[in-house]
Amino acid sequence: MNKIVKIILVVFMFGLMIISTIGFASALVIDSVSMVGEIEPGETNKITIKLKNDGSEDIEDVNILLDLVNVPFAPFGSASEDSFDEIREDKTKYAEFEIITLNNAKSGVYKIPLTITYIELGEKKIKNSLISIIVDSKPIIDVNLEERLLLKNKNNEFLITITNKGLSDVKFLEVEIGTLNYFSLLSSKKQYIGSIDSDDFDSIKVRGFFKKEILDNVELPIIVKYKDDLSNEYVENFKISLKVYSENNAVKLGLMEKSYTFFYFIGIFLIIILYIFYKKLRKKTHSKID
Repeated sequence: MNKIVKIILVVFMFGLMIISTIGFASALVIDSVSMVGEIEPGETNKITIKLKNDGSEDIEDVNILLDLVNVPFAPFGSASEDSFDEIREDKTKYAEFEIITLNNAKSGVYKIPLTITYIELGEKKIKNSLISIIVDSKPIIDVNLEERLLLKNKNNEFLITITNKGLSDVKFLEVEIGTLNYFSLLSSKKQYIGSIDSDDFDSIKVRGFFKKEILDNVELPIIVKYKDDLSNEYVENFKISLKVYSENNAVKLGLMEKSYTFFYFIGIFLIIILYIFYKKLRKKTHSKID
């Protein structure tokens, strides 16, 4: 076999491969997937899938099935499948599914398996694909002060608790203590917590000196910065109510016992003075007897 014949055979075989590939290529194309607005836990939404027949022949008995077994969604008001008798060549059809997001769905990107079966030129074909749905479950952050007696003209230490009441975890959380008249912050102004899981909490320790001129009831500004599971950034401002007592008022209200340290000190001082006086007096008495 000469060289020219070999080249002709190779070209012929390559042409057959191309024709075969085109012949077996799927005519059905998923042109787009759309939803109405954001999807949140406990809410319903509609998924619209645009199907296009890109082939040169009509396709028949088109069936579209969403596999919702391993994702936090369920059919709502309709089944998880749709169908068409046919899609003509170069035409489009829209498959619609109404779903509800489960109440416990966390923020994230969920991939839903999609199976399409249809008949093309008398042959049954199956097309498997994935569609992505984003659930946006906004975090719910709460800030509270741990109950503790706060005194004026004293160094105080107290805890601020950050609670994640939302369904989604938060990350890169940082707490910043704002400024307050007659309050000197002795600990760091910014404190980093990091991640707080859903339905969990963490705390920071704050040390500061409340000057005697401070009001009895004040609000301490707190700034909380964090990101959610979708890396959306949040900055929230809170105000924590603080009740600050003078030592006398705290004693009167029974919040603390009266301190007798000063009287103890005076008593000890008097005992020492009396002892010294007694020693000198005794020394003089002995001197007279001698």
